[in-house]
Amino acid sequence: MSAVTRRLSASARVALAVTLVLALGSLLLTSVGYLLLSRRLAADLDHTLVQESSAFVAALQTTPSETTAELEEATRAYLRGRTGGARESSAILMVRFAEGKVISNSSVPLEDAPDNSIRVDEVHPTRRFATLSFQDEEYRVATIPVLDAENHVVATFQAALPTSPAEGVASALLRTLLIASVLVTTVGASLSAWVARASLGPLHQVASTTQAITQSSLSQRVAYDGPADDVGLMVAALNDMLDRLESAFSEQKHFTADASHELRTPLTIIRGHLELMGMEGDLNPSQHESLVLVMDELERMSRLVEDLLSLARLDAGAIRPFAPLDMGELVEEAVTRARGLAPREFTVQSRGPAPVRGDRDMLLQALLNLLSNAVNATSAGGLIDVDCVVEDGHVRVLVRDDGPGIPDSELPRVFDRFYRARSPRGAHEGGGSGLGLTIAARLALRHGGRLTAANHEDGGAVFALELPLRPDVQFDVAARGNGSKLRSVVRDRSR
Repeated sequence: MSAVTRRLSASARVALAVTLVLALGSLLLTSVGYLLLSRRLAADLDHTLVQESSAFVAALQTTPSETTAELEEATRAYLRGRTGGARESSAILMVRFAEGKVISNSSVPLEDAPDNSIRVDEVHPTRRFATLSFQDEEYRVATIPVLDAENHVVATFQAALPTSPAEGVASALLRTLLIASVLVTTVGASLSAWVARASLGPLHQVASTTQAITQSSLSQRVAYDGPADDVGLMVAALNDMLDRLESAFSEQKHFTADASHELRTPLTIIRGHLELMGMEGDLNPSQHESLVLVMDELERMSRLVEDLLSLARLDAGAIRPFAPLDMGELVEEAVTRARGLAPREFTVQSRGPAPVRGDRDMLLQALLNLLSNAVNATSAGGLIDVDCVVEDGHVRVLVRDDGPGIPDSELPRVFDRFYRARSPRGAHEGGGSGLGLTIAARLALRHGGRLTAANHEDGGAVFALELPLRPDVQFDVAARGNGSKLRSVVRDRSR
């Protein structure tokens, strides 16, 4: 299959195949019909010439001629009532005597034709057929010998008919067949295209429906009211598969949400008892170290439960109405909160207003997850650059750290659930749950944007949160208060 046909749809390929078959079939039938008719007309010409020759011979045998003069008189008497012409249906009859004299029933001097040099073999006289051209006309000629009483050749008889009438009939048939072939091919192509679209049309609906189906919209089904053919069976199987997928995803969502929700209470109780044990102060150093370790792991488990709840809410598809937001202001607020996570050096740059539409809490959570990931990837005193720019109709927030970066083999997996990039920090120092980047990517997708990851050429990882720019959004600068003052490079060293 060529590259061109591969780019065609299934219905177009079916219609194209049917059209080619019809075109080739029509061309074959036209060629066969034209050849058969041409041969038939040529045979009819030869048969007519044979009849003319037989009639002349029979006329001479009725009144035998003893001398050449009597033969000439008998020939004139026979040809006197037989007129012929180049463009007429009657035959041109001509007798050429041995001494060169010619008697003809036509004004066309066919004996002068350059190709009319046929002579009858006097030893083995036979009938012959030939085709010759003369005066812009083509003739079919039959030549027979004229014998005397002693079977000696005394003259040559020729009967000729123009081939143009037969060729005209054949050409007219050819034109008719070609026109009929074009009509049949055109009508067949239209019908085949209509049948192909009607039969394979549901496949387009299947494709569009499956493209629209996501984890949060598994309730859609492919509508089909056609016969139970191959396409109908495929649609039914696809809908059954979607039923099973929706049931499985629903059970998974409910389990994750219920388990996360139920774990919050025992974790809170355990934390309270551990804090109470620590406040009593009667623990030896080994017990105190174990208590700190348990508290750290309990804190990590609590974050994991909260992240699982966030993912469950995203999977449920519930979302509040979007509102006008300034992404630059959200970046500043997120960096302000992130400074308390660990001693890092933050560089923030916001270039002009960055209007978007979205959910403030969700976007703030996505930014905090990116900043928290950058904190986990750097050591104490590390540098984290945050840049909010507007370009190509999008708002892009770039978060870069000076950590070790992400191995190229692991870049496609950074947004997978429970993926945890390697960090130079200890396991007890703020390790993530492995869900922060997953949640950030899902939040970006929910807002019509995307989140990408890469390694900077100077080292460290770079995460880019890209959202559609909404220049129609208007802000009340006074209402934002002090949050709008930062519009230049700001450095802060938290220790």
